[in-house]
Amino acid sequence: MLLAQSAPLWPGARYTIADRDAALERGLNFIYRTASDPAIFADWGHDLLWCFYSISATSKNPKLRDMAWKMGHERALEWRRITPLVPANLSADEVAGLLFGSDAADRLGARDPGFKQQLRQAVRRYSVTDFLAFDPAKEPPPSDIPDQCAKCKHWNDRGVTVCRYCGAPLTMRNRYDVWADALITTYSGEIYGVPLGAPYRDVIRWISVMRPYPARASLSTNAFIDVNNAITHVIYTLNDYNRYLLSPEWLPEEYQYLTSNLEEAVKLQDPESLGEFLDTLRDFGMTERDALIRVGVDYALSKQNPDGSWGDRTDADIYNRYHATWTAVDGLREYGFHGKRLSFPSLGPLVRGNGAAVAGAAR
Repeated sequence: MLLAQSAPLWPGARYTIADRDAALERGLNFIYRTASDPAIFADWGHDLLWCFYSISATSKNPKLRDMAWKMGHERALEWRRITPLVPANLSADEVAGLLFGSDAADRLGARDPGFKQQLRQAVRRYSVTDFLAFDPAKEPPPSDIPDQCAKCKHWNDRGVTVCRYCGAPLTMRNRYDVWADALITTYSGEIYGVPLGAPYRDVIRWISVMRPYPARASLSTNAFIDVNNAITHVIYTLNDYNRYLLSPEWLPEEYQYLTSNLEEAVKLQDPESLGEFLDTLRDFGMTERDALIRVGVDYALSKQNPDGSWGDRTDADIYNRYHATWTAVDGLREYGFHGKRLSFPSLGPLVRGNGAAVAGAAR
């Protein structure tokens, strides 16, 4: 076992298996320290719980699985303690956040059926556009949804170009950013059993409109990241967040985009995007045997901070700090896949777009 751990990750690699495993543990410990801060956990507990759950449910390394489960279970119990009820007068985004947290807490051994029923009642107060900002039953992800006002931090109605609160010009959200959020929201509602505005099918069906994906050369850095985020979340929601292997033949355009652009994330020195490129390529069966994975893994391991995190240590936004670390951990770790299939097998012909029965091919 010791000899295996001391072996290089691949012939000629500068890091060993032990180096990678130690980096993963340092990263997970950083996330747990972050989640143990009461103020941070009050704001981001719903997201951090999913981090612990997904690592515990899909990691090949049993020690990493066990660490994530113990951390996640303890935090899930605390989340239930500080979130006993669904408060009144929440925004749709806040209700969705509670649903994300409750789903993860359930999976981490802190079930609360009564809380789920409260959420079911709360969700009924909101429309599809409250949750998604558009209605996917009627149109594809639009390009006229304003981002939060950079000056006064207010949100404005769709189509508004000048902030109604302070008069500052507004920037429109990239339609790929809108799509990614809608994929996450509807997927989460569907797997929890409390739909958030629309069925997941209504959102993923626009994949034929969002393809072909724009070339890197035509995009600003922020737009490039938005497109990356949409593509990786197409994959996450179609394989239950790294639970199932996928075939490149099922999603050839997404696979081609990832393989063509991973090194762009390295050039941008963006550990968050790089981590998502790496773990989604692993979802297609790539490993350290592949040169592209080696490039990403070597870079990621070289950029871990002394405190175990990845990303900019001076960033005041704690979400950026823990999320970059989470995606780096996901990009570096190996997965114990539960077979090759889609999380929603019936959607195979829809996402492939040519009528082929992907669901049948996966079995």
